[in-house]
Amino acid sequence: MSGLIIGASIMVGGALYMGNKAQKNADKANDTAQLNIDEQNRIAKENLAFQREEAGKLEKQKEVYRGFEFSNPYENIENAFEDATVDQKQAEFQKEMFGQTQANIMEGMRGAAGGSGISALAQTMANQGQLASQQASISIGQQERANQQRSLSETSRIDMLQRQGEASVEEREMSRQSTLLGMQMGQLTGANAALQQSQQNQMAANASLANMQGQQAAGQMQAAGQLFSVAGQMATSSSDRRLKKNINKIGESPSGLNIYSFEYKNPTNGSGLFQGVMSDEIPQEAVVNNGEYDMVNYNMLDVEFKQI
Repeated sequence: MSGLIIGASIMVGGALYMGNKAQKNADKANDTAQLNIDEQNRIAKENLAFQREEAGKLEKQKEVYRGFEFSNPYENIENAFEDATVDQKQAEFQKEMFGQTQANIMEGMRGAAGGSGISALAQTMANQGQLASQQASISIGQQERANQQRSLSETSRIDMLQRQGEASVEEREMSRQSTLLGMQMGQLTGANAALQQSQQNQMAANASLANMQGQQAAGQMQAAGQLFSVAGQMATSSSDRRLKKNINKIGESPSGLNIYSFEYKNPTNGSGLFQGVMSDEIPQEAVVNNGEYDMVNYNMLDVEFKQI
């Protein structure tokens, strides 16, 4: 077979190979795009399941936290001075000692003072006893007033502590509500961010792969087209009647084109016997002129150009 036919055949074969590779890469790009969608769905399902699981755990913790009862540590505090008693033992002891002293004095003075002296002495001692009793009463009153003052002061202090405790309970309750709300919002935000990030990462990776495969397919298709173009040019070269000899009609194509056998005058165009058409007998749209000789684009005809 001549170098022309061999070269054209090689070009056609290369074009077919590149076209096949391009189609395979295009199919891979489509498959990768579908895998991208499937992977997104899988990730979304896994994240949804994870979110539900974590939400369940969080809800249990929130229930424990929500059910915790805050209490006022000062609610049941007692006033230690409310029931304080007056120490009357000292006053009673002083009263007894004073009475015993008076009795002793009366007994010692009974014989020496006489009746009138004893009477006057008794009156004096009675007055002294009354004064001592008044002094004891004053002491007891002072103790009672001091106890009352301490009780009032303690009551005021306890009331202030209880109010502070109630305010603390309210503050902690508000803090709990704020914390629960923050936990809920944080959980939602975190779950959404994780889902979106995982989807974006997977989509970016698969899109990159699909783009690379698509570019490969496009490049291979372009190369295949160029090879087909070169092959077509090689197949159409040297089809002018003036370049041929020993021309004999050997048949007709289904569309009615004459089919000839011939040889090339110049061996550089090919040596041996070939089958084909004459460029001056076919539709002009299949004729390519290089400025000197006609060539034929056999891809537009129902006649096969070949060596026989």
